[in-house]
Amino acid sequence: MKVDLGSRVERDDVVALIEPVEYEYRARGAEALVEQTRARLGLKKGGSDDVNPLETASVKQAAAALEEARLNFARISQLYKAGVLSRMEFDKGQAAVQQTEARQQEAIEGVLEAQAQLSERRVALAIAKYQLSETFVRAPFRGAVTKRIAAVGEQVTANSPVVSVARLHPVRLRLEVSERYSTRVHIGQRVDVRITGIAPRSGKIVRLSPAIETQNRILSVEAEIPNEDGALRPGSFADGSITVDPNARGLSVPASAVVSFAGVDRVFVVEKDALAERLVKPGRALTDGRVEIVSGLAAGERVVAEASDRLAVGQKVAAFEQ
Repeated sequence: MKVDLGSRVERDDVVALIEPVEYEYRARGAEALVEQTRARLGLKKGGSDDVNPLETASVKQAAAALEEARLNFARISQLYKAGVLSRMEFDKGQAAVQQTEARQQEAIEGVLEAQAQLSERRVALAIAKYQLSETFVRAPFRGAVTKRIAAVGEQVTANSPVVSVARLHPVRLRLEVSERYSTRVHIGQRVDVRITGIAPRSGKIVRLSPAIETQNRILSVEAEIPNEDGALRPGSFADGSITVDPNARGLSVPASAVVSFAGVDRVFVVEKDALAERLVKPGRALTDGRVEIVSGLAAGERVVAEASDRLAVGQKVAAFEQ
């Protein structure tokens, strides 16, 4: 094993090595069979696999025998016509030509068969070399090892995992959007992410499910969030808000300005150097420590940024702009 829990890896880094001896022997055996077939075809080592069947030794030998048989038959034919040889000798000469023609065709077919066998053994050699290269288990992407599954010297079967690697940058955020808002969500929209203990950050939507889940009527959304510093840990729970309309305007106040008691939310505003109360309806929590106010507050009103239940309506204050 080349890595352990927490090890950072780059794409194609070796994370584990499988004992290669058996695969090396397979590759050598497959290469020897290739060279054996090439030798049958009369090919030089390291050269091309292209061969002309008529230029091979076996076919040339058969062609020479055929030529000899044809010349011999030509002489027999002349002597037969002159009445020197019998019909039986003529027939034997003719049969000898046909036999040598068949041997030549057989030699050509043998070369073609050897060519096909060479192609087959080339494929077997490629597979053996690929299997040998797979003895190096490499990281599929840049990330960090989250779990070491196999131990040094352990026997593993094909397709068995040896380590678990998580991508750290960017991280993928999965969100669920209610069906009523699904038509307003699109690829490329901004997503603001909040995770406890980590400064808020933003990303964008990169994938949308083509269908609404029938059980809970939600749309699955995936966003990518930059994580160069590695502060975001894969597997964490996060809250995300999608910016549907970046040009939309609304009211927001510091989250510390909202006082909640018995299910009622309120903020304190300054009117003529005295405190007044506004019952409000909070909306989304924003990423900069503020909260959206849906109703109950007018634009331009001066709000007490740090409010508490010790404040009272009519209390005199010295107002200043923050």
